[in-house]
Amino acid sequence: MTNITALSFYLPEKSRTNQEIIEEYRSYCDENEVDEITPKTIYNQCGIKRRYSAPIDETAKDIGNKAALQLFEEWEIDKEKIEYIIFISDALDYKGPTTACVMQEDLGLPNSVGAIDVLHGCTGWVYGLSLAKALIVSGQVNNVLVITADTPTKVVHPKDIELRAIFSDGAAATLIEKNSNGGLTADIRDFIFGTDGKGEKNLYTSRSATKDPADIEWLSQFKDIPGGMKRGRLLMNSPQIFLFALRNVPKLVNEVLDKNKLKKEDIDYFILHQANGQMLEFLRKRMKIPQEKFIINIENIGNTVSATIPIALYEILKANKIKKGDKVLVAGFGIGYSWGATILKF
Repeated sequence: MTNITALSFYLPEKSRTNQEIIEEYRSYCDENEVDEITPKTIYNQCGIKRRYSAPIDETAKDIGNKAALQLFEEWEIDKEKIEYIIFISDALDYKGPTTACVMQEDLGLPNSVGAIDVLHGCTGWVYGLSLAKALIVSGQVNNVLVITADTPTKVVHPKDIELRAIFSDGAAATLIEKNSNGGLTADIRDFIFGTDGKGEKNLYTSRSATKDPADIEWLSQFKDIPGGMKRGRLLMNSPQIFLFALRNVPKLVNEVLDKNKLKKEDIDYFILHQANGQMLEFLRKRMKIPQEKFIINIENIGNTVSATIPIALYEILKANKIKKGDKVLVAGFGIGYSWGATILKF
C-alpha cells in the first residue's frame, strides 16, 4: 500500500474581495472600456467571493516552502526522514537549477534527498501522487514529499477581470509513505490519465518562456502595472475550456471508477479541481452526483491551480467528514489540456 499520511496548505496573507478587484479593473480601464460589473455578477459567474495573492517578490517556491513547514509542524514530521521531494508548479523559479533542489536547502532537508520539478498545472497534484506512488512501489524510496504551489495572479492583467475573479495563489504539501504512521492513512488506488495538446492556446501564459519570449516592446505596455507582466500574461478561451471540461470530466470519472472496480454509489466524496464554482455545479448535475457528496470549496479561496484538490481534501478532513473506510475520488483537469484521477481509501 502507498498512503497519504500528512496534508497541509498555505494561503498568502493578502486577499481581495469581488469589490476590490472591480475597483482595480476600473482603475486600469478607459471610460469607454469599462463593463458594468458588480460583486454579485462575478459571484454568479464563478462562485467566488474572495481570492488570494502573494506579494510581487514572493514566488511559488516561497509559498510552497511555507506549506511544507506547516506540514512538518502540524503533523510533527521529522525532516531528516524525508527521502524525496517533488515540486509541482506552473511557476518554477528558474529554467535551471531545479527549484526542488533549492527547496531542499530552504527546508533543511537532508543531502540524501532526491529532488525534481514537475511543470504542471490543474492536474498537477494527481500527477504528483502517481509519481510518488511509483517511486515507493518500485522500492526506490519509502516516502515522498509532494509540494504543489502556484501564483497565477502574477500573470493576470488587472483588466482581465474574468481571470482576476477566478485565480488565486496558494500551496499545499502532501506526504506519501509506504507505511501508515498511525494517523492519517489514505491508500492511493489506480489512476487514469489523459492529454490533448490541441488545447494549447485555449489556456496558456503568453510571452513567458522560450517560445515567443517577452521583449522590450511588449513589456513597455505594462510599465504601470505591479510586476510589469514580466512573467508573461495568462490568456483563456472560456467557452472552449468549458466545453473541454464538459466532454472529458464525466468520462474521466467513469473510467477511474471502472479501473478501480467501483460504482458512483461506492464513493463517499468527489473532489474535482476547483476551477470555477458554476462549472463544478454544472458537472455535478450532469453526472447526477448528490450535493452532499460533491465538494465545492472555491467561494472564499478561488482557483489555486495545482493546490485546489489537496486544500479541499484537507478542509473536509479537518471538518471530521471522513471516517474509516471512506472512498474519495479526486480528479484534476485543465491547462494542457490535461486530466487525471484516482481513488483514495481512508
